[in-house]
Amino acid sequence: MYPITLNIENRKCIIIGGGKIAYFKAGPLLEAGAEVTVVSPEICEGFQKLQEEGKIHVLLKEVEETDYKDAFLIIAATNSSEINEQVYKNTSHSQLVNVISNQELGNFHIPATLNRGKLTISVSTNGASPKLAKKIRNDLQEVYDESYEEYLEFLFEVRMHIKKSSLSKDEKSQLLKDSIEDIYKYSLKERYRFLARLLPIETEYKSLG
Repeated sequence: MYPITLNIENRKCIIIGGGKIAYFKAGPLLEAGAEVTVVSPEICEGFQKLQEEGKIHVLLKEVEETDYKDAFLIIAATNSSEINEQVYKNTSHSQLVNVISNQELGNFHIPATLNRGKLTISVSTNGASPKLAKKIRNDLQEVYDESYEEYLEFLFEVRMHIKKSSLSKDEKSQLLKDSIEDIYKYSLKERYRFLARLLPIETEYKSLG
């Protein structure tokens, strides 16, 4: 499998199935800005709430090929392996398909993911053991705690300042390398000092422009 991060903002994504397993797949899609449609004769309470909030579209019916023919991404998550496999057989090579009941089918797996603001860590076993992937993800939660959210915001701001500067490629590279030293992860005061070093550089660049 080829690991990537995927931009699905405003893309049509279909979840086939209305149970709890299907519901757990909806959250990450919505967080990524996808347009989510759920197709199922019945839906769980979680889906009902999302529908009431206007976050998803729901088709209360048995799935048909026309329901997902033009979808960018499809998750087949019904409690029937036969239906899930039939959905896969009806999709085109240009569609992204995940089959919950058979990880060997489909063309992508959903990794166990840890999010800390701009930091995303995904763990995959290529379908061999999703439980192990989740265990490793949970172990990483202790290593990469909530403090990384603000730390990544700092690094992003640093990168934007350096990108706008007139420094040489080597100077920019060195500053970016310096910014990930541990002292900046643990000290807000040191972050401010580092950013203060960059402000004169950016001011000089603007004056030259």
